[in-house]
Amino acid sequence: AALDRRSYRWVELDSGLRALLISDANSDKAAAALEVKTGHFDDPADVAGLAHFTEHMMFLGTESFPDERSFKDFIGRHGGSSNAFTGMESTGYHFGVNANALPEALGRFASFFAEPLLREDSARREMQAVHSEFQRNLQSDQRRIFQLLKSTCDPAHPFSKF
Repeated sequence: AALDRRSYRWVELDSGLRALLISDANSDKAAAALEVKTGHFDDPADVAGLAHFTEHMMFLGTESFPDERSFKDFIGRHGGSSNAFTGMESTGYHFGVNANALPEALGRFASFFAEPLLREDSARREMQAVHSEFQRNLQSDQRRIFQLLKSTCDPAHPFSKF
């Protein structure tokens, strides 16, 4: 659009990773997001919630940054925030920071996917966190309607999964 002064560029890395780069010279913030093509449709039948659980675990330390709070604390110290979501067919991770912290933030973010620790002691806590989210959402009318819709579809379709 004529009013959009940002520049855009698609790139594909040797690894096959595709990225859209957006530059805004007037912004003092920077952000990144990554979407992985796996979501709760991919959960094994006997391990409902595995994709969501894995989403939680990715934030909890890597070989290069083993402290569980390393990423969250770094992002917070640099004026940012982070979050993630698990959808039906994909899981997304994203963060924003002050622009000058982007290079280091990207390195920390990339380590989630290259060298996650996935520690057993972290897993116990995160299973409880995922369960708590589920319990909190039991009273949500929107979630109830969604679950009702899922229960009426073809049981052989992944949409019917919990």
